[in-house]
Amino acid sequence: MITRESIFYINLRQAYLVSPLYANRVSSRTVLFTSTPEEYLEPAILRRLFGEDVVRHIWIPRNIKELKKAVKERDGLAMRLEKAELALIKKANAMRLKKEKKEGKGQGEEMKALRRSESLQAANDHDLSDETAKEESWEKWLDKKDRPTHRLGHFGSLGIGTKVDTIEWCRKELDEAIPSVEKMQHRHRNGLGKPYSAVFVEFETLKDAQSAYQSLTHHESLHMAPRYTGIHPAELIWSNMGIKWFERIVRLLVTTGFWIGLIVFWSVPVTFIASISSVGSLSGLAGLHWLSFLQNLPTWASGLVTGLLPSILLSVLMALLPPVLRRKLRAFL
Repeated sequence: MITRESIFYINLRQAYLVSPLYANRVSSRTVLFTSTPEEYLEPAILRRLFGEDVVRHIWIPRNIKELKKAVKERDGLAMRLEKAELALIKKANAMRLKKEKKEGKGQGEEMKALRRSESLQAANDHDLSDETAKEESWEKWLDKKDRPTHRLGHFGSLGIGTKVDTIEWCRKELDEAIPSVEKMQHRHRNGLGKPYSAVFVEFETLKDAQSAYQSLTHHESLHMAPRYTGIHPAELIWSNMGIKWFERIVRLLVTTGFWIGLIVFWSVPVTFIASISSVGSLSGLAGLHWLSFLQNLPTWASGLVTGLLPSILLSVLMALLPPVLRRKLRAFL
């Protein structure tokens, strides 16, 4: 029966792979080669290797670590600026309502002028010609010392460092960060970044892709391997595209050692939790006489300790295992 089902599965899989629905997909005709040597990271060399008439496109992923860092800093500045401006608007509006309530005024001419100035400010946020509207929007109700501020440096949260105006500082930093990020993005689009040791090769037909996938691409072991086909971009860990063949060996050894150490370490708390259910017999052992007080507990309390408590502790311990494995395996594999 196993042999029959295996043959049926092989035939069904073969029929699906050669069907037009699957064969015409770009992912089915694209092969990912990892641990690619640096001298092979050239489209012309790869085309000569696989054949000029069978290769349609070649993509070489680039290292965007610095670009991601710059984009993250730029977005952080933008969010900080938005938060500071909202805080200033809320503070000015609260002061306006407080003064109007104190003076007994309603929606008068000053309110209309304030709304007009706020509309102008929203439409021309970075326009220096709108300075008059900006002054009417917040300087009418607040002093300059009431503007959001922060301190520079790693210890700014502790009150150490130079004190600066948050809005002015963020705008100045954004004037430098935005062009820098755009320049880095332009370089990346033009393929001027540092390449990863991986390459995506799209072939003309599924047959050509499978031939390249199943054949020995490089004469040295662990080079341009392992290979993958039929993958989706969301399934990739892009930060691991730069892993070289010797790094893969080191990561495998580290991961194996981590698994062995985790098994040994996890067995200690699991054994302790399992022993709670037999606490009556443990109290009779030398050095564990102090557990005898548990035998004097009421029946319901003893049942909770020996029956429910081990299950709860074991569930909590097992719930901690998947996040640890995901974090480590994602980092090393």
